[in-house]
Amino acid sequence: MFMKFLHYIFIFLLFIKTPVYALDLANSDISSIKNFSQIKAGDWIFRNGVQIDSFIVKKLDGSDYSHIGMIVSVEPEIKIIHATTNDNENKPNQVIISTLTEFTAPDLAQMYAVARPNFLSDKQKKQIIEELLTKQGEKFILASRDQEHLYCTSLLYDTIIKYQPDFNPEWQYAKFPLLSGDYLFPGAFANYPNITWIYVYPDKKP
Repeated sequence: MFMKFLHYIFIFLLFIKTPVYALDLANSDISSIKNFSQIKAGDWIFRNGVQIDSFIVKKLDGSDYSHIGMIVSVEPEIKIIHATTNDNENKPNQVIISTLTEFTAPDLAQMYAVARPNFLSDKQKKQIIEELLTKQGEKFILASRDQEHLYCTSLLYDTIIKYQPDFNPEWQYAKFPLLSGDYLFPGAFANYPNITWIYVYPDKKP
């Protein structure tokens, strides 16, 4: 109970320091991307969330995006695997698979984008997807690099490096109440070299 109280104090202090104002949600017409044939399994998908934890991530990261997943299939519909806290109220705090419509729903996202990691071969992407699929249901753990952890970026990172050992996105040191140590934020993926942006909504480069 005390830890939960400290958690809310942390959020309060963070927003006192840098106030966050309500943003107008994008009119996210997902039909414009459903038939986007260039999207492939193995692509990364980012979103800029609208909930409090998303604002905190953006505050710490300085990126346009607060969440990331990997596209694991495109037929018969686009599906994404990701580690999340509350996308699915029936499956909280775990690794889940969401449809594109679910992942980009207006109550979760005001901006989203798809990028292709060109440094991964098709074989590597297939291997990574196969391993990621075995992690469905695993518990979401927000912790620093030197502790047991499993959150959106670390889910991808810890799997990718098994098949591409020189993958080295930049970890950031964060020092806040209840959140101290090295963490990996979506911006490290968005700024990684040798990726191609396939789709950005609204039409804005990250």
